[in-house]
Amino acid sequence: MRPPADPVAGDASTVVVHAIATDERPDRSVVEVDDLPPGRTVATGRLGRVAMRSDTLQLLRSELTTPTGAPPLVLVERIVRDASPVLAELIAFPHAVVAVRAATFGADVAPGSVLTLADAARIGLAAEDQVGAVKWRAGTGQVLEVYVAPAHRRRGVATFLLFSAEGAAAARGWPRLWGGGVRTALGEALVTRLRWGVGRVAPLAEVAPPMTPVEDTLGVPRRHLEPLD
Repeated sequence: MRPPADPVAGDASTVVVHAIATDERPDRSVVEVDDLPPGRTVATGRLGRVAMRSDTLQLLRSELTTPTGAPPLVLVERIVRDASPVLAELIAFPHAVVAVRAATFGADVAPGSVLTLADAARIGLAAEDQVGAVKWRAGTGQVLEVYVAPAHRRRGVATFLLFSAEGAAAARGWPRLWGGGVRTALGEALVTRLRWGVGRVAPLAEVAPPMTPVEDTLGVPRRHLEPLD
């Protein structure tokens, strides 16, 4: 918990969830900072962290401390509450684009910030600006879609999206993320490269057709469209 004086939180306290890579405890264990062993800090083995408002559970920020090569990104969160079960989605936009749009309104948006749909509409973000998205069922944790625009692949965008989604679920007490056995060839390549949470992905049972629109493949390197290595 951070006090309301925290500038990230504004007028509400913030809950910060740190992701730690360790074999000390089972996957997705939740440990209060005060319960850590003497000398053990949250910085030891930390992969990243997410921040959330304690009153509205609004996601505020997501950051990876492990380099992935991903460009600075800003996320927009969309929760479809009238769906059954509820759907959650995080959409990634280049920070450079968001910063320029926000500056016209006198706003300063830092890399890793998570905006609401209203925020995104206010500064004029459009579908053609996004570089990727992850969608999952909030009530079950099942990942339904991970997509990265061809020009932005092989740069760690999907890793950042999955980390942010898992962090959002953990902060809110939602079920942990998992994947079924149906995915594209690129999806299978992503799974084989995952360093964490691999045991939560079912073995490949069916190869789905590519999700990339034909018009988005023009001028894109082949290695961004097929799992060549």
